[in-house]
Amino acid sequence: MKAIVILTAKDTNKDSTKDRGGIGGVLDTLGGILGGATSSKLHGTVVVAHDTNVVLRTDDKKTVRVDTASIDPQVRQQLAPGQSVTITTRGSGDVLTASDVQVEQGKASPQAFSRVSGTVQERSDGRILFKTKEGLTLPVDTSQVRGLPYIAPNTPATLIYEQGSKQEVRAVWIEPGDAAVSASPATEPAPSASGSAAPSASGSASPSASLPTTQKLEGLVESVGMSELTVQTSDGRHVHVDTNGVDRTTLASVRPGDIVTVTGNTGTDPDKFSATAVTKTK
Repeated sequence: MKAIVILTAKDTNKDSTKDRGGIGGVLDTLGGILGGATSSKLHGTVVVAHDTNVVLRTDDKKTVRVDTASIDPQVRQQLAPGQSVTITTRGSGDVLTASDVQVEQGKASPQAFSRVSGTVQERSDGRILFKTKEGLTLPVDTSQVRGLPYIAPNTPATLIYEQGSKQEVRAVWIEPGDAAVSASPATEPAPSASGSAAPSASGSASPSASLPTTQKLEGLVESVGMSELTVQTSDGRHVHVDTNGVDRTTLASVRPGDIVTVTGNTGTDPDKFSATAVTKTK
């Protein structure tokens, strides 16, 4: 009699399910890591509070600029220099975005930072040469400052700082404009407290936008598009520059982070500029 052998097929579905589960688990883990890396909680002291952004000095002695436009206006109104806060942020660029702000109430003595007015003489990666009104030139380390606004050379600025254990000056923030001028409403409209160049300042303040006079705009390139640049000026504005009238060869070398001088005209909107020429200055 012949023996009959029955071969049972291996349950491939079960094994493949295990494989898919293993890969899926790895992907889930990676997704969790990547997702979690863009969100964090920062605790520290408010250095400067504007309408839709705040400068925060964290507990580990770093300075960050946070966009608070999505936060409840009533919460934003509570933010003031020296106040302790916890901010939940997302993003990884120079300017973070706030998703939640918790203000600590009832602190007996809010932290205060020192201020001195002057001008920015030079700027490089992680360093600014600051000259006070009294003529003292300070080499300032800005390597721990994130999201610092562009400030044109020789324009008014305010250095916000703290002193270390050896009385050295540690930069906390540099704000465009003169602290003494901006603190006084009566003198606020005086000559460029914001530190903007004269032509661009007159273009934004003038009620007549139909003047054919050629104007100039200087600032830091934030983004480069097919027919547009976004430039941050020394007074903190983000100007959209129409480059349709600019030679393409000239624009080919312009990159984010470059400092440029834009020649052209502004319209009724001070945050829009039509360029006829773009020149890299740095």
